[in-house]
Amino acid sequence: MKKRVRKKSITEPKFGRIFLERFIIMAVVFSLFAVYGFTLLGNYVKDREHGEASSYNQKILDTVMELSETDPASEEYRELMEELKMFIALYESLDRTYIEVRIGGETLTADDYFAFFCEKPDTPKSTANTYHIEDTAYLAPLYEYLENTTGKDLKELGEDYYKYEYEYLHYSLGLMPFDYGYNFNTVYVNNEDRTFIPGVVMITDYSAYKNEITEEDLSYVDCTPSDTKGYEYQEWSDYCGFSYWMTMIGARLDTELSSEDICEYCIPDEDGNPYYLFPEEYDDYLARGEIQDKAWLIGYSEYIDRTVFELAPISSSLIIIGALLASLLTALILATVRYYDEKAVWKIFEYRTKTTEAMAHDLKTPLAAIMGYAENMEEYADDPSKVREYSKNINEKVNAMDHMIGDILSFSRSETGKIDIVKEELSVAELVKESLEAFPGLKTEISGDLKLTTDRKLLKQAIDNLLSNCERYGDKDGVVDIRTDPENLLIINKTDKTYDDVNSLKKPFVKGEDSRGGKGSGLGLAIAENNLNILGYKLELVSEEGTFKAIVKFK
Repeated sequence: MKKRVRKKSITEPKFGRIFLERFIIMAVVFSLFAVYGFTLLGNYVKDREHGEASSYNQKILDTVMELSETDPASEEYRELMEELKMFIALYESLDRTYIEVRIGGETLTADDYFAFFCEKPDTPKSTANTYHIEDTAYLAPLYEYLENTTGKDLKELGEDYYKYEYEYLHYSLGLMPFDYGYNFNTVYVNNEDRTFIPGVVMITDYSAYKNEITEEDLSYVDCTPSDTKGYEYQEWSDYCGFSYWMTMIGARLDTELSSEDICEYCIPDEDGNPYYLFPEEYDDYLARGEIQDKAWLIGYSEYIDRTVFELAPISSSLIIIGALLASLLTALILATVRYYDEKAVWKIFEYRTKTTEAMAHDLKTPLAAIMGYAENMEEYADDPSKVREYSKNINEKVNAMDHMIGDILSFSRSETGKIDIVKEELSVAELVKESLEAFPGLKTEISGDLKLTTDRKLLKQAIDNLLSNCERYGDKDGVVDIRTDPENLLIINKTDKTYDDVNSLKKPFVKGEDSRGGKGSGLGLAIAENNLNILGYKLELVSEEGTFKAIVKFK
C-alpha cells in the first residue's frame, strides 16, 4: 500500500511568528548563560560575604583564646578586651548575625545601636588608643538628625550601604543615596576605663563627592550631654576627619536577633582548642554543670543566608537585562534573515504562480477562438468563403499567440540579464523615428536629440514597447509628444485613463484595461524596464489626469 506524502505548501511568511519562535529559543539559550552568570556572581559575593564574616569570626575566636591565657590584671588583657569589643561590633554590623561572648565572668555583645569605637588622633593605630562610647543614648540627637534629613534611622542607612556592598559599579553609578561619614570633632574621655562621651559629631555627605569635600558637604550635630563631670574635654577631628585615625559609628543590621536565636556554641575542649556544640548538646553540658568550668564560651546565631539578588541587586539586574536584550537582539537578527529568505522564496512562488496563471489565461483566449473557428470550418466545409474567413481568423490568432510567446521569451531573457550587449554610438531621435515606422497611424511631435553609446537592439525594443503602449491606450486623435534632452527621453501621450498605482503596470502580465480581454500580452512595459535596467537606465511612469508619461532616465 502506497503511503501518501502530503507536500507542505508554501505560504507567505509572518515576521511575528518567525520572531517569536526564535525569541523563545534564544531566551532558553541566554537563560542558561544567565544561570551561569548568576552562579559566578553568587560564588563571588558569597566568598566575599562569608570571607569577611569568617575573618571577624576567627579574630573573635583567636582573641578570646588569647584572653583566656592572659592575666586579667595586665594591661595586655585590657587591650585585648578592647580589641574583642571592636571585633564583636564589626562582626554584627557586617554579617547581620548575633554573637555573645562570655569570658572572665563578663558577657559581651553589641548594642542595638552603637558608636563602637574611635581612635585618638595623632597616635599609633592600635587598641591602646581606642575608646568606646560610655552610653549609646548620648547619640540620640544624631539619630534624630539623620531621620529628619533622610527619613531613615541609622539601621536603615546601614542597610542601604550593605545593599550595594558587593557591587562593582555602585559608586560610579551613584547608587549610594545615603552615604555618610561620621567623625567626632569634640569628645570627653575617661583615660582610666577607655570610654568617652560624644561632643560635636561632624557628618560628611559623600553622595555628591567628586574630587574634594567642601563645607557644603558637612553638617554638625551637638550630642554633648548636660553632665560631663569626670571626663576630659578633647578636640579630636580635623577637616573632614581625614587624618591618621578613624571613627566608626554603626548599627546592628538585624536588631531582633538575641540569645534566643543562638544555634551554635563554641567552648574550649580539654586541650583548650575550640569545640562546637549544637543547642541540645549545650543543654546537656549545662545540665551536667560542665559549662560553668569553661574559660570562655561563644554563642552564634544562625547565619542569615541571602540570595545573590539581595547581595548584588545591580549586577543581578544587569545579568537579567543583558540576557533579555541579547535574546531580543539575536532573535531579531535571526528572524530578519529568515524572514527575508522566506519572503524571497514566497515572492518567487507568488510571482511564478501569477505568471503561470496569466500566461495560461492569455494563451487560452486565442486558443479557444482557434478551436471555435476550427469547429466552424468543419461545419461549413462545403462553403469556400466561410472556410477562407475562418482560416484567416485562425491565422490571426496563431500569429497573436506566436507574438505572445515571443514576448514571453523576450521577457524571460530580459529578466535573467543573460544577453550579449553590443554597444555602438547612435542617435536617440533617429532610433525613435525608426521605431515609429511600425506605427504609421501614430501622430507624434519629436524634439531634441542625444548621442548614446549603447546596445541598439535592447534600446529599440524598449522604445518599441513604449510606443506600442501609446498606440494601444492613448487618445486616437491625440499627438504623442516625444522629447529628448541630455538626461532623459520623455514620451507623453493623451489618455482618458488614470492609474492610482502606475508602477504596477511594469509588472509582467499587467494590462492597462480593467479586464484581461484586450490586445497585447501585458509584458511590454516589463520588457522595456528590464532592457533599460540591463543598459543601466531607468524607466519612470507618471499618470496624471489626461496624460500618461514614460520617462527613460539615462543618468
